[in-house]
Amino acid sequence: MAEMRLEGVRKVYGGAVVALDDFSLDVADGEFVVFVGPSGCGKSTALKIIAGLEPATSGRVWIGDRDVTEFAPARRDIAMVFQNYALYPHLSVRSNIAFGLRMRHQPRVEIDRRVQEVARILDIESLLDRRPRALSGGQRQRVALGRAIVREPQAFLMDEPLSNLDAKLRVHMRAEIGALHQRIGVTTIYVTHDQTEAMTMANRIVLMRNGVVQQVADPDTMFEQPANAFVAGFVGSPAMNFFQSRLTKGPDRPVIEFGDATLPVQLAPDIFARYAEQDVLVGLRPEHMSIGNGTHSTVVRPNLVESLGSERYVYFPVPTANTVGHATFVSQDEDRRANTMIARLMNVGRIEEGAPLPLSFEPDRIHLFDPASEQAIN
Repeated sequence: MAEMRLEGVRKVYGGAVVALDDFSLDVADGEFVVFVGPSGCGKSTALKIIAGLEPATSGRVWIGDRDVTEFAPARRDIAMVFQNYALYPHLSVRSNIAFGLRMRHQPRVEIDRRVQEVARILDIESLLDRRPRALSGGQRQRVALGRAIVREPQAFLMDEPLSNLDAKLRVHMRAEIGALHQRIGVTTIYVTHDQTEAMTMANRIVLMRNGVVQQVADPDTMFEQPANAFVAGFVGSPAMNFFQSRLTKGPDRPVIEFGDATLPVQLAPDIFARYAEQDVLVGLRPEHMSIGNGTHSTVVRPNLVESLGSERYVYFPVPTANTVGHATFVSQDEDRRANTMIARLMNVGRIEEGAPLPLSFEPDRIHLFDPASEQAIN
């Protein structure tokens, strides 16, 4: 096992397309770090640079105490698990797992011992004599993991390894990979576009956008304290609601208006002085609303209700004149004329579309962002 470090890594294609810009990161020994972000954000490029499959335009890559920036992939002592499994179709499961050890000319007895041990860990002992075509998707994924584990590398790099599986199997394999990491403790970097995978598997998440790291944090911190509106909108399902409201002085705390509700917010005095009597971008998560006429509540009229058994997704027009609506993320060049919000309500009865519905809010869970930079201000 080993720690990893990236120092100011930059990758430019064709002299103009910046895939990574000043990417710096320290990964602790035994840590499970997930790179996540939308397609084209640079997460797979970063992984390939760590693996040595892509050269960095500038910057350095360290694995353990070695600067491996100029090393070929074979000299970096890492193992990769790919999206398409990359199994040899003409070889048995046993031979696929053992392939890397044979290329290193390990003794036959040692190869057999390690293959059997890995097969036992992954519960594929009964599959060792089958060919890949006789395996299910989940079984092939286990074999691909086994081929990586058997080498006993310093680190694992996984590039969207579950994206080809169906939803139910993906959840199962997610849990298996997490349990496997706890058992063997090898430093792991995992790439995905699925924020649910990132939130459930990672010790720390690296959220990227357009080649730039937006935030590095553990899942709870990233959910509760997003660095900017993009992070806030990307993490969480359903995504955070956004709208604009004027920040004014209340009886004892700053307040924003939301329909008939006046919602107090937490702000340091110097921050409030900077934004007082100005519009700010407000973020409110769907799960931080509930049915009721509380101190902080307003009445909305749902235009769509989705039932998911124990919960309801309730869509309603934003009850303010100055809105930006519900979105996966916001940016300065996005169309902000959408005017729909969503509430995620748990354990409630039938809700009629078009009928008045009182909603209460949790003021301490409100997020405020600078409307120009979209950086968090509270």
